[in-house]
Parts: sequence; C-alpha cells; structure tokens
Amino acid sequence: MDKYDSKVVGLDAGLLIGKFFLNSEELHYGYWPDDKTATAQNFAGAQARHSQLIIDHIPDGVKRILDVGSGSGSLAQKLINLGYKVDCLVPSEFLAEKIKDKLGKNSIINVCKFEDLEVSQSYDLILFSESFQYVRMEQSIDKIVSMLPKNGHLLICDVFHKNVTGVSPMRGGHRLDLFENQITKSSLKQITNLDITAETAPTYDFLNQLLNEVVIPISDISGNYMNSNFPKLSKLLKWKYRKKLDKITQVWSSGQLTGENFIKFKSYRLLIYKK
Repeated sequence: MDKYDSKVVGLDAGLLIGKFFLNSEELHYGYWPDDKTATAQNFAGAQARHSQLIIDHIPDGVKRILDVGSGSGSLAQKLINLGYKVDCLVPSEFLAEKIKDKLGKNSIINVCKFEDLEVSQSYDLILFSESFQYVRMEQSIDKIVSMLPKNGHLLICDVFHKNVTGVSPMRGGHRLDLFENQITKSSLKQITNLDITAETAPTYDFLNQLLNEVVIPISDISGNYMNSNFPKLSKLLKWKYRKKLDKITQVWSSGQLTGENFIKFKSYRLLIYKK
C-alpha cells in the first residue's frame, strides 16, 4: 500500500469538516472585500465571493481550462455552467470521486500531482486556486510554459510567504520574491497582480476562533477519555507521537493563527500571466 500523503489527507478531512460545520464543499480561503468579520454563518458566502473573483478575472477568449488542485470540483462546476470546458487535477481518489459526482462526464479528472501529469492537449488557461503552494516551483513553471499555447494564460490565486523577519506560525506558500525571480526568467508576462491579503486574512481569525472554541476543547475531552479508559494505549501513543503532538499543540494553542499575523507573514495574490 502506498504511504498516505499528509497534504492529501488534509484536503480530504478539510472537505468533511467544511461540509459539516460550514455548509461548504469549497476548500479555500474566504474573501471579505468589505466587512472583515468572519463567522460560521458568512464563511460559505465569503468562499463563493472568492470563486467569483477568479471567474471575473478569467481573460477573454479562454475556452479550455485545466483546474489544478480542483478540491471537490465546486469551482470547476461553476466554470462548466458558464460554458468553459474544464479538466481537473487532484492528488486524492476521495476528491476525484466527489468531482465525478458533480461533473459526470463533463470533465477529464486526472488523479496525480501536477508534476506527474501527462497530457497531449493544450489549455487556454491553467488555473491554480490555492494549489500552486503545493507544487515544485521551478519544475512546474517549466511545465506550465510547455503546456500553454501562444497567448495562453496562467492564473494563480494563492498565498505566498513574505521575506520578513520573525517566524511565521502559518505554513504554506512559496516565498514571493523567489517566485517572482523564477517566473521572470520564463516566457510568461505578468498582466495582473492583485493583492488581496487583507481581504482573505479574516479566514485566519475564524480559524483561530474555531480552534479555541471547538477543536482544542474536543481534543482535551478526547485526551481525558483516552487517559481514563485506555491509559496504557494513551501512554504509548503519546510516547510514539510526542514530538508531532507537541508541535501541533504548540501551534494550535499559541493564539498566533490570526489575521494580523497572516498579513504580517503572508501575501495573498491573484496573478495572471500571458505566454
């Protein structure tokens, strides 16, 4: 059996949690252009605005799209309903089944990493909605260039890491300055650079609230139950996974997963390039 990829497991779990708690199957940040207060009640709407922002920035003339990191297929479904031809790529069989349920035979679903993708056709637009952070940057830029036809486009809507002092409590994102240096070496020319860091930062305020008011209390209750009813097993698990558990606890309970720190350490961009 292949070893499970923790990133893939995280995507699968994220879908289940989002669907149960937030009435949403979209696996991405929310977008708050006006009121910056994120709640469980407005989170799904903020995610819908995020998707609409991407749709509104799709260049004229685009017909065929490769949606890299398609999540559960919600964005692809919206694009297909608008008349685009969309193929999907996900690293998870679980998510691939969810996409198939939504899209049926309207989309080719590739279950692999982007770097391993083998296709014969080209696409007018290669779309990365919060999935570029998971690919190998240099190799993927080269692959994107090879896949795009003349006048084809690349759209990235994703979080990047700022080159600033201090240690970020948030994982994820290529360093923005390194990405900019790398992509300027390619034949892709930037035509849009939209900074939406402040508008996506409330996602972390909501996450921090969810951790403190739901996840951590449930974790504590579960831990107490295990200690009381299965003390030997609990002791073994704590010993075996002590470092990982300590790291997770340190991050979750630090109170540092906030919108303010997101703005300090991260830069969320909507970027469009033309070949």
